Amino acid sequence: MEGFWTIQFTGVQGMAAGVIVLIGGQVFGGDNGFVYTGTYTQDGNTMTAQVHVKQHAAGIANVMGRSEFDLKLNGTLTGNKITVAGQIPSTPLTLTGILTKQGNLPARALEKGVN
Repeated sequence: MEGFWTIQFTGVQGMAAGVIVLIGGQVFGGDNGFVYTGTYTQDGNTMTAQVHVKQHAAGIANVMGRSEFDLKLNGTLTGNKITVAGQIPSTPLTLTGILTKQGNLPARALEKGVN
């Protein structure tokens, strides 16, 4: 599951896309207005993730209608795609998406981890 991924997702206020790196149980990513950081676990072809989303560029709307929030995600890996569904905890706000693997991480990054 580790690697460099693109994501297309739909939330309560439309569609968007971004990039994500999964490495060593950590999530790093973003798009033109937001950064994503968090953790994930993998069990076979399933994953769960906790991701914090925070605005880094003013004036850019988010598909969840918020400038900062946490997401709880569940996903299933099939081939080079992960289908995810998520929710902002304690709210009815949901998100769906598809991650597509674009490449493996260099061995050097995997050996040293991310600092």
